[in-house]
Amino acid sequence: MRPHVRPEQSVPKVGGRLDSLTGLRWWAALLVFGEHISALKLGTRVGADERGPADEVLHFFFGTGTIGVSCFFILSGFVLAWTYRPDTDTVRRFWQRRFAKIYPVYLVSTVLAFVLFAGMGQAPSVANVALHLTLLQSWVPDQGLYFGLNPVTWSLSCEAFFYLAMPLLFLWLRRSGVRTLYLVIGAAVALSIVLPYTLGALVDLPYPATEMIPTGPVGGPFAYWFTYVFPGFRVLEFAAGVAAALLVRRQAWRGPSVAWSLVICLAGWAVNQQLPPRLQHEAGTFLPFVMLMAALAVADLQGRWSPLRGRRMRFLGEISYCLYVFQLLLLAVVADVLRPALAAAGVLADKEAALPGWLVGPAVLGCLALCSLAAWAAYRWVEVPMMRRLRPRVMRPDGTGPVAPATVSARMPA
Repeated sequence: MRPHVRPEQSVPKVGGRLDSLTGLRWWAALLVFGEHISALKLGTRVGADERGPADEVLHFFFGTGTIGVSCFFILSGFVLAWTYRPDTDTVRRFWQRRFAKIYPVYLVSTVLAFVLFAGMGQAPSVANVALHLTLLQSWVPDQGLYFGLNPVTWSLSCEAFFYLAMPLLFLWLRRSGVRTLYLVIGAAVALSIVLPYTLGALVDLPYPATEMIPTGPVGGPFAYWFTYVFPGFRVLEFAAGVAAALLVRRQAWRGPSVAWSLVICLAGWAVNQQLPPRLQHEAGTFLPFVMLMAALAVADLQGRWSPLRGRRMRFLGEISYCLYVFQLLLLAVVADVLRPALAAAGVLADKEAALPGWLVGPAVLGCLALCSLAAWAAYRWVEVPMMRRLRPRVMRPDGTGPVAPATVSARMPA
């Protein structure tokens, strides 16, 4: 008779790096960048109702670019579950590492956003600043607050909640069987579809009425906040990522290969464009992203083909967090100065004219290059130095002292 093995005992020791998941981070950030650059409507005259041809192309590819945030949430759960070691680590050290990773860059972006607003004579309120400094802005259903400084950082408020919940969530899922882990993924995907439908149909709470981004006629601003910004709803994606990582760790994942997962993601993107706006944030690509991450992890562990494992992709993935955090602030500056500068140079008839079609593509690529350069600078001079300074030291197994920083870097999983 085979001895009974508890689920947590079946988790093998993981020693391989998941470099492909680092590369995937860049594409998630690129989706969000595409959504933001598309919203600028560079190829459309200011105030016009219909987009110009070049903007229509951008909107076709990136109109639902918010799925990049969903990808980040799932990826966060997957990577943290892959690297989390509750038997040899403490909760405090885990939280300290996550703080060292996200908060310094986040703080710099928040201060920069405050300076930009103050320079325009629109200094944010004390409550707005306090919520952002404490990463609590996404818990308040008011766009004037959760989008109030640097709008993209609402997702970091969600991430902070995920980090707080991770020790308990991991403990529960770690003790769950394989079937339960698959059920968690299935339930998370189903709820991401059912809840927006039911909430939008049953609840219509107009308060608060502050709208920086139109929320649509169904459900009102409250439903928009609950199904897009509320950390308690977006934790579904994080939990699915944790469950998928545990399945890979147990060698129990049964899913398509990397090539087929990419095809499924492309199909999910196409389906997502046909869904109602309330579902376009994650519903169509939720499960395809989970499949892709698990397939990439298995490919890395087994040395199989992956298009995201190369050195350049790893580098782009490393700077993707800074690209995500700073892109909208830089694009706001571009939107403010680009047309007037082109009008002064005689390229445009006036400062509200649309960019000619031949110039939209170079302008988009130039904005991406500018944001990537700024992301690299922030990664090199803010993110990496502060991580080294603030993260807890890794002690030697024999307790004789801390491991040298270079050794730590080489041993840390991607």
